[in-house]
Amino acid sequence: MVKNWLGKRPPPAPDAPFQNRLGMRFVPVRGTSVLFSMWETRNRDYVAYAKANRSVDMSWRNVVWKGVAASPGADHPVVHVSWNDANGFCEWLTCKERWERVIGPDDLFRLPTDLEWSAAVGLTGEAGGTPQERDGKAPGIYPWDGAWPPPPGSGNFCDQTFATQFPDKKSWAIGGYDDGYATTAPVGSFPPNRFGIYDLAGNVWEWCEDSYEPGKESRVLRGGSWIRSDPAILLSSSRLSRDPSQRFANVGFRCVLVVGGLAR
Repeated sequence: MVKNWLGKRPPPAPDAPFQNRLGMRFVPVRGTSVLFSMWETRNRDYVAYAKANRSVDMSWRNVVWKGVAASPGADHPVVHVSWNDANGFCEWLTCKERWERVIGPDDLFRLPTDLEWSAAVGLTGEAGGTPQERDGKAPGIYPWDGAWPPPPGSGNFCDQTFATQFPDKKSWAIGGYDDGYATTAPVGSFPPNRFGIYDLAGNVWEWCEDSYEPGKESRVLRGGSWIRSDPAILLSSSRLSRDPSQRFANVGFRCVLVVGGLAR
């Protein structure tokens, strides 16, 4: 069976790590039936999508914030992509990798749900039936081990390097914290969590599949970003709500892989 699968790799399984043709790596997360991308979607991944689809909005290229490149390298997370853009990428990636027989006909890539993202960051048993009801309801729990402030190397937040690069915004920075990046960092620059997932704290906000509240168009964002320094915003349980068409210099996304139609 393995030899028949392009002669190189077995098809994805719900309980084992997997790497696709773009080099995106996925790992299982306890409490979910999906594989989570270890990294936020990179510029190099989005380049492949844009090259294959002439209709892709190109405002993600060369994004600057106050005159400084927000995502300057191939391994930095793609930014200035909307929820609609992120879904378009997932749909394209699904079609591409099914056609190439890298994944099976019932496998698909999509954005994580709000509860799947919570499981990945280590939150279980959250009270509330909607993201709005769960928003910020786990006080004192952060994606890193320990309380506020974040210990050195916890992630890419609004730090002293940011304050040096943007002196008019130095009051935003976390006092005494320096991660070495004024804007985004290359994915995987900081230690992963216990599931092997990187950058669930900071770097860029990540779009989720869900609406923030029932009957509304706005979608959920999780994880904080390189601009944020607020203790309440960087909680593991913090959410933002934004229109699915909006794009920001500190917003990107990561994918999950649904294996065999187990989680739609």
